[in-house]
Amino acid sequence: MNTGFRTLWTIAVSHAFHGGVCDALAFVVPPATQDALKAMRAMAREIDGRLHVLIEEDADGHALIDSTGRTLVFGLAPRSATFVQYTADMGLAKGQQALFANAASVDAIDAQPTGVRITGGRMGITPLREERPLTLRAINHEGLPKASITLSPTDATWQWDAGALQGEVLVTEEAQPGVVLAQQRLFIAPGLNDCWGALSLTVSADHIAHGHDFTLTLPAREDVLRYYVLVKPANQADFDSIQIQDQGAATDSRPPLTFTRHVPPFGQGHLSPDLLDPGHTRQLVLFEANAPMARQARGPHGIALQRQGEVLIGDLPQPGADRSDAQFVVHLSKP
Repeated sequence: MNTGFRTLWTIAVSHAFHGGVCDALAFVVPPATQDALKAMRAMAREIDGRLHVLIEEDADGHALIDSTGRTLVFGLAPRSATFVQYTADMGLAKGQQALFANAASVDAIDAQPTGVRITGGRMGITPLREERPLTLRAINHEGLPKASITLSPTDATWQWDAGALQGEVLVTEEAQPGVVLAQQRLFIAPGLNDCWGALSLTVSADHIAHGHDFTLTLPAREDVLRYYVLVKPANQADFDSIQIQDQGAATDSRPPLTFTRHVPPFGQGHLSPDLLDPGHTRQLVLFEANAPMARQARGPHGIALQRQGEVLIGDLPQPGADRSDAQFVVHLSKP
C-alpha cells in the first residue's frame, strides 16, 4: 500500500518582544507523546522555530489512524536564559509554570494559560497549609479521586508515586472532611519538569481532514522607565532645563511617552538618593514615565535627554532582554 505524510498541525510562537513569529521557544517531545505519535502513525519535526506534526495517509488521502480526540503534550523550553526577563508573567503565581491548551476553542490556543507545577510521576508535595493533621487528596482532570494521605504533625511533605497517571491533577488540602483550605494544580508529564511551560493540544476531525495552524502568542513584560540624572548644573535655570522627551513615537508608530520630573526625596520603589550620590556633591532629578512600556528587542527609539534645548542623548537606554528592572542612572559631567 502506498502511503505518505501530510500536515496535521503547524505550531508557531509569536512574542511581542521580538515583534512577531520567532524561535524563542524550543518544543520538547516527551516519552508519552513519542508513544502517542507512534500510535497515531504520526511524527513531529521542528523547523525554523515551528513544530510540524505530520500524519500518515493512504493513497486516497485518508489518515491511516483516526486520532480525533487524542491529546498531544509538548514542552516549551526557552532558547535564551533571559526569556523570563522579557516575558510577561501572565498572572501566574510564583513558582508556577504555564500550561497552554486549546480548551476554549479546538482551533486556537487559549490566550491565558493555567498555572501548574509540571512534575514527573514521582514527586514531593509540600502543603500550602501548616495545619496538622491535614488530608491531601489527588483528583484527576475528570474529577475522580486517585490518591489521598493524611499528614501527621511530624510530616512535612507527601511523597507520592502517581504511577501511570498523567495530565492535570488537583491536590486539595483539608483539615476537616469536605472543607478545602487550599489547593495546588499539578501537571504530570515525565520529561518536562525543567521546561518553562507545556502545550497540550487536542486533535479534531477538521484538523485531520484539512490540517491546522496554531500560534502561541506571548506578551512582553511591561516596565515603567525611570531615568535618574546626576549633574553639577551651572545654576538653577540650567538644572531646570534638563528634560526627557519622546521624539520617536511617530517613527515607531506608537503612542508618545511622557515623563514626570521628580526631585528628592523620592517615593517607595525608587532608588535611594544616598545610594546614587553618597557624597551629596551633585544635584539629582528623576524622570519617571507616566505609563508602562512593553519591552522590545529593538526600540523604542527617540527617548531623548535634553539640556538647554540641546539633545545630549538621542536614545536613552532601554531594559532590553536581560535587565531585572527599567531604572537607569545617567551622569552628566559637563556643567
